[in-house]
Amino acid sequence: MKNIKLFLIPSVLFLILFSILFISLTSSKQNYIEPSYFPSFEMSDLNGKTINNDFLFAGEYKIMNVWATWCVNCKLEHGFLMSLKESQIKIIGLNYKDNKLKAKKWLDQYGNPYWISIFDPDGNLGMELGVSGAPETYLLNKENEIIQKHIGIIDSNIWNKKFKNLIQ
Repeated sequence: MKNIKLFLIPSVLFLILFSILFISLTSSKQNYIEPSYFPSFEMSDLNGKTINNDFLFAGEYKIMNVWATWCVNCKLEHGFLMSLKESQIKIIGLNYKDNKLKAKKWLDQYGNPYWISIFDPDGNLGMELGVSGAPETYLLNKENEIIQKHIGIIDSNIWNKKFKNLIQ
């Protein structure tokens, strides 16, 4: 009888904790974030042209995608970004902690989904954004605010769940 109680108590606790975790992971709540302003910056793009906040935000929604040639997952999401470009969504690339020549060659080889690609070799702009690695994707609204963020590969499922409804 004593052995049954010793086995039963941890088992019941485990089931309760597992149930709570399962419910929180599978709930269909939206993953909205608190809007925050995009940091001020002045940097160059991959072609050497100087750009800043004024150049990027012309009163429309844009996507910012953090990418690098060393990022395996960036290559996996690249096809989706190319299809997103065809739907007239402006995508800003943030080439993060990378080599400029390798980045330009990579875009020539696989296609360029980016309206513009900011070159951030030291990760300074990425650090101000709170980037933890690549890929990451941000949705910027007409008021220069970040209104959505996704860490990891973006695909059509993620796009439809987290981004699409915010634009329409």
